[in-house]
Amino acid sequence: MLPIDTILFDLDGTLVDSNELIIETFKRTYQVHLPNRSFTHTELSQMMGPPLYETFSHYVNDESIINEMIKTYRHIYRMIEFDYISLYPYVIECLSSLKKAGFKLGIVTTKFRESALPSITHYHIDHYLDVIIGLDDVTNHKPHPEPIYKALEKLDHQGVIIVGDSPSDILSGKNASILTCGVEWSYRKAELQIINPDFWLTDYQHLLEMIKTYNKLVEV
Repeated sequence: MLPIDTILFDLDGTLVDSNELIIETFKRTYQVHLPNRSFTHTELSQMMGPPLYETFSHYVNDESIINEMIKTYRHIYRMIEFDYISLYPYVIECLSSLKKAGFKLGIVTTKFRESALPSITHYHIDHYLDVIIGLDDVTNHKPHPEPIYKALEKLDHQGVIIVGDSPSDILSGKNASILTCGVEWSYRKAELQIINPDFWLTDYQHLLEMIKTYNKLVEV
């Protein structure tokens, strides 16, 4: 086993608490395009993770309507984004400490880069990143390993871990044969635990120490 020197993060639900933003945006989008269909909060929360096209195609067969729904979603999302999102506690402190300790950091998201960048730059997360991989950078999205492979192509790395809140994050990591870390605050915590990530994070204050402890064990 190689010592970890590279950490990849999912974005939404992992670094940025955008869960209620995404749920509210889905809700308003369906009110526009499927006004006779109602969804519970739980049903809307289960839609988080996959690309929008994949999600909407479960309910609509017409590609032109799906594309209109995506446009509506993105418009609403941009309009209300900063009324709903926040960073999870200690994210910036953690990223700063990891960067100072020499770790390479990246984001792998199922958002298109244009949609992901506003929250990344708003909170200055980009100051700590070595790579960002969005949906437009890959052919196959998570849980396929391609997004992780794309990120690692741009980095000189040894051991790698991905931190994520969604089953697709953890499965992508497993499919890419890297270490995985689930997060306590995931909306899909029970599903994550079933998949059995290598690590479990309860607080960003503990990530650096967790990795240091692992590295000491593999370096012996």
